[in-house]
Amino acid sequence: MLPRWYEVLAHLVPPEDTGAPDQHPVTGAASFPPQLDLATFYTTAVLAATGDREPFAVQLGAFFTQNEASFDLTTVLQFVQQVRRITSARVRATVADLQAAFALFAALDALFDDVLLCATEHWSAAKRELIREHEFIAERLDAASASADRQTLQLQALNVISRQLSLTLEEHQLIDLLIQNLQHLTAIAHIALWQPVTEAHGTMLVLRQQSEPLAESGVDQQVAVTQADDLIVRAWQTRQNQFLPVPEEGCPSRWLYPACGVLVLPMIANEHVVALVVLQDPDPFNQIRMQQDLIQSIVSQTAIALQNAMLYSELRILNKDLERRVADRTRELEDEKNRLATIYQISTEVSRTLDLDALLATSLQLLAELTHAEHGSIMLVEPDDSSLMVTRAVLGVVADPKNYLRFPIGVGIAGWVAEHCVGVVIDDISQDARWVSVPGLFTRRREGAMIAVPLVVQDEVLGVLSLSHRQVGFFQEDHLRMLNATAGSIAVAVKNANLFALISEEAAHRFELLDRQEKEATQIQAILQSLSDGVIVCDLSGRILVANPAAAAMLHRSIEELLLWNLHEILMRYMGERTHELPLVELLEHPLLDDVQPRRCMASIKLGVRTLHLLLGPVLTEMNTLIGALLVLRDVTREVESDQMKNEFIGTMSHELRTPMTAIKGFTQLLAMDEIGALNATQREFVTTIDKHTQHMINLINDVLDLTRIEAGSVELEWRLLHLAQVLSGVMAELKGALRERGHSLTITLAPHLPLVRADAHCLHQVLYHLLNNAIKYTPNGGQIHVEALEATLAELPAQVRDRVPQAQPYNLLRITDTGVGIAPTDLPRIFDRFYRAENPLKVEGGGAGLGLALARPLVELLGGQIWVTSEVGVGSTFSLILPAVAAVHKMV
Repeated sequence: MLPRWYEVLAHLVPPEDTGAPDQHPVTGAASFPPQLDLATFYTTAVLAATGDREPFAVQLGAFFTQNEASFDLTTVLQFVQQVRRITSARVRATVADLQAAFALFAALDALFDDVLLCATEHWSAAKRELIREHEFIAERLDAASASADRQTLQLQALNVISRQLSLTLEEHQLIDLLIQNLQHLTAIAHIALWQPVTEAHGTMLVLRQQSEPLAESGVDQQVAVTQADDLIVRAWQTRQNQFLPVPEEGCPSRWLYPACGVLVLPMIANEHVVALVVLQDPDPFNQIRMQQDLIQSIVSQTAIALQNAMLYSELRILNKDLERRVADRTRELEDEKNRLATIYQISTEVSRTLDLDALLATSLQLLAELTHAEHGSIMLVEPDDSSLMVTRAVLGVVADPKNYLRFPIGVGIAGWVAEHCVGVVIDDISQDARWVSVPGLFTRRREGAMIAVPLVVQDEVLGVLSLSHRQVGFFQEDHLRMLNATAGSIAVAVKNANLFALISEEAAHRFELLDRQEKEATQIQAILQSLSDGVIVCDLSGRILVANPAAAAMLHRSIEELLLWNLHEILMRYMGERTHELPLVELLEHPLLDDVQPRRCMASIKLGVRTLHLLLGPVLTEMNTLIGALLVLRDVTREVESDQMKNEFIGTMSHELRTPMTAIKGFTQLLAMDEIGALNATQREFVTTIDKHTQHMINLINDVLDLTRIEAGSVELEWRLLHLAQVLSGVMAELKGALRERGHSLTITLAPHLPLVRADAHCLHQVLYHLLNNAIKYTPNGGQIHVEALEATLAELPAQVRDRVPQAQPYNLLRITDTGVGIAPTDLPRIFDRFYRAENPLKVEGGGAGLGLALARPLVELLGGQIWVTSEVGVGSTFSLILPAVAAVHKMV
């Protein structure tokens, strides 16, 4: 059956119109859609005829849904009828049993009736949905058309409003137009405009205009900007629209109308809020919210127009003020012209002379003629006493020093003017309490008017010019202005005359000084020429200014050649790598020490067979202003040779003395040890005394020999890494007997992690031995001695020490402090000299030859360090020394 169903449907053509009532014309193109699955359709149709209609109904529903856009109701009905006829024909052809055929026909008829009913209902539902869609589109088109019409009307209204706003620049008219147009176009119930106004107590927002009269509104007409919770204030501060559809209960804004929503729009122009528009209506959404775009456009246009009106109003005010100022300035210029003519005339007259008396008399006469004054005088401040003024010129009277009157500044009208440096016009001097009658030749009655102005140059009062007239109220403010202007020229002339006199006197004085300086320069040059010491003077850049013949002879150069050199070059040429001993650059940068004493550097050089001692120091004025540097050269060849001979003699004698002293020491020790025979107590005491003094003599001879070797440069050092605690331990072992004997207390403080030093153990032992031995000897019994070792910082060192050591090296600092007798300030400069012993109460008891400190200093310097002392008589002394730490000592090797 299924193949035939396919064949029949595939070749189905529409039948010709026979006029039968059950035939309907159909089009072949619409009879069988390609989406129809015929096999499935036939199967479900048979199942439906036998009672199972659900699959057939589902397939029909899906079929109608998929093809509802391409089939109309007529096509569907024709299709169902064709299938019905074909199915009936097949049933007649294939079913022989008439009863079964009729039963099947009846079932198929009922089935296809249901199909027709379902198709009709489906088509009706689709058409109803299509009609609804068309109705919705029609409604949207109507709304869009109405919106377009409304926008067109709004644009027309905005165009009209724009023309209205452009026709006026009056602020109140613009505000009226805004209120009227908003009310006319929107029909909003309440419309108001607020503007910010700056007052003395702050900025206020003031109600300027509204749709109903202000007197009948019954609302607050101003709001302070400090009321941050107010809706208008919030819009003014944020510059944003504020919409409140339903005001909250208890809202602080008393300008709100009851049961009305509100919209506040700030009118912004040039980023400033020029006003705020407040709209209130019982129907806020329809009346306000729906028309907000139109309202915003009107408000924005009005804001620009209002800003232009404000600018125009300001411009008109400025123009009026400018016109007034131009008129005032024109009058002032005319008055100024007259004053300048007067000033020019007086300036011309006073500039013709530098004679002070003639100048004052001429000025006074011209001013009296110009002002028609009857009396006048000029008083000047005394050059020698600025608290007094003297009358130097009187109208109509020849100047005579015998007739000069003097009185203090601050007394009388002229004194008051000089004290306060301000001019004054007095209508009636008889009523002025400042008037003082001064007895003398030029006194007059106390009557009439008076005017007085100060003579001032660069805030300096030189005097007072005063004019008077017997008529009360004769002088006016114009006279005062003219005198003030003229007084400046007179004051300058007086100043010039005084300066001319001063310059003349100064010129004579300078001529005398110059003559004296020339004589002194000649004397100084003669002194320099006759000096046996060489002298070289340079300026701040090192350029040589002066060199005497002795310096030229010592350096084997001519004076002319030296003057072409720079002192830096000379030091580099003759000092070589030792230039750092005479640091010219540092001396020119820092000429003074911390104690404000001039910095001086010394060195010795060997030049051929000569030995020269060089002293470099700053050249300072009396105010310690640096003007250059001075190098003094002294030939110390004979002194060096003498010291060398002396050292050789001392060395030879010391060797000769040490040989017998060694024998005496040895035999004394043999006697003390009873090797030769037993000694009684007296003999043992004598032997002990001999041994003690013999050892003292040997130590003295060793110190002398050490000094001789140091000065001869023949000391050989054995460098090794040492800890200061190790060296101090050895020294204390030798001196513990002396400490115990004198009852001293000794404390030693060593900083943790103290760096090692690289030094000669014997030399460092000698230094510490002499320093501690002196502290023990020159401290009264029961004293205190403190030894402290720590890492040194350059900032803690004295300036004279800091300048003599390399700045980049680390150092260890050792301080030995005692509570001894101290050293007088006069003895401190010589305390390290050989054989020098300062005067003190323990000098005799302590003993010694004065070689300990003389030996300590060169040994410390030989080890690369420095030593210095601070002391106070009766309090004690502190000997300090620094030694390079191990990190930097390798540079010395």
